Amino acid sequence: MTPSPMPELTCGIRLPDTAPIMNLASPQDIELVCTGLDRAWRFLSGTERTFVFSPELEPVPALTEYCYFMPLQVRAEKRRICIGVFLQRSDALAVAAHMFGTEIAALQDADLHDACAEACNVLSDCMALHIGGSEDVHIELPFLAGPAEYAQIASECTPTALYIGGSSHPPLCIVVYQSSRQTH
Repeated sequence: MTPSPMPELTCGIRLPDTAPIMNLASPQDIELVCTGLDRAWRFLSGTERTFVFSPELEPVPALTEYCYFMPLQVRAEKRRICIGVFLQRSDALAVAAHMFGTEIAALQDADLHDACAEACNVLSDCMALHIGGSEDVHIELPFLAGPAEYAQIASECTPTALYIGGSSHPPLCIVVYQSSRQTH
């Protein structure tokens, strides 16, 4: 699949017309990622959500309060990848309440961030299985991206895949970014 040309994105970068879409070999791999994301969300939140792959990569989401990134390395290819999980407050509350088995009113901000870091970890794992093909993928620790970190990612990376979960506005988005820097 080749993505369509895109207009300016909300993060101020433009996708090249030839942006690669991960290392997914087939539509079946994309379906496996979507199925894995659906199951992972059910595990994380206790609720149903359907994820779809967006070949148009439209639009890369704006920074959210609970925007976590998972750095990955495909060592054999010396590729650096970052998976961004753009969670809305309602998503953070659902995951934290389910994860800690408590009422939403009892949650603290630290609980929301812990739950979102875990959500980034679990959701990224669904995609990491398909990013490196048969190569080993080294997964690092998820981190919360503020405006400065998000600006750095936008300047150093190109979005190459977008998965959208649910029909809420704005939806939960998962974006795969390819870094222009290689690993050593």
